Amino acid sequence: MNEIKILTKQKMLSIKNLLQKKYREDEGMFIVEGWKSIEEAAIAGIAIESIIYDAQKIEGTTILTKFNRSTVEIFAAKTKELESISDTVTSQGIIAVLPTFTKTTSIVSVMKQPSAVIVVLDAINDPGNLGTIIRTCDWFGVDALIIGKNSVDVYNPKVVRASMGSMFHFPILDETNLDNFLTTCQLEKFTIYSTELTKSDDVRKISFPKKCVVIIGNESHGVSPEISVFANKKIRIPQFGKAESLNAAMACGIILSKIKL
Repeated sequence: MNEIKILTKQKMLSIKNLLQKKYREDEGMFIVEGWKSIEEAAIAGIAIESIIYDAQKIEGTTILTKFNRSTVEIFAAKTKELESISDTVTSQGIIAVLPTFTKTTSIVSVMKQPSAVIVVLDAINDPGNLGTIIRTCDWFGVDALIIGKNSVDVYNPKVVRASMGSMFHFPILDETNLDNFLTTCQLEKFTIYSTELTKSDDVRKISFPKKCVVIIGNESHGVSPEISVFANKKIRIPQFGKAESLNAAMACGIILSKIKL
């Protein structure tokens, strides 16, 4: 059975460093906050390296009962110590450190399926948007999510938090060369759709095939011309009001509902 350790300054600093992308990449680790997300990771079979909890708010026996694995280090921390590591204003009192993970093998198998929906993200910069897109894709049963190299880091704490554990439920490939990936999609007979405002067809008039890719573009500039050229068809969500643009996560949800419902 695991024993509870005291959080040292050195350990606290090493965990706090993971709030920065450079250290996440160097260490191959990232932070997950909150009961829900940590439990979802455990259910998905993702390894948990360590758990840090607020000993002033949570009983140590509760942590030991839920996460009694020989591979998990458990550290008791003071409220201020945990708050210094947390990326949130109000911490839930529990943080976990997990290894970054890839699902390349899963993506390869998805590409070979006779029926699959893949969402591709081109330059999504807002962490909250990315996290919400992950949850939305999970809700609609998307087979894979592909995140381009020019998008926000999927292990950014705000992304992880906004995904609410959905990032552990289905294949996600980040830091992807979209040119190479979309070329492969063409070879695998996927129909590729790019979401664009001009010279595009009303999404309500589209009958999506069994194998399709939907490209969602940057919040301000949309899909880049370099990526748009891969599309078999350009689609748009009709506008009825005067808003300048539609949130990328919202647009993703509307299109997926058209495909799935």
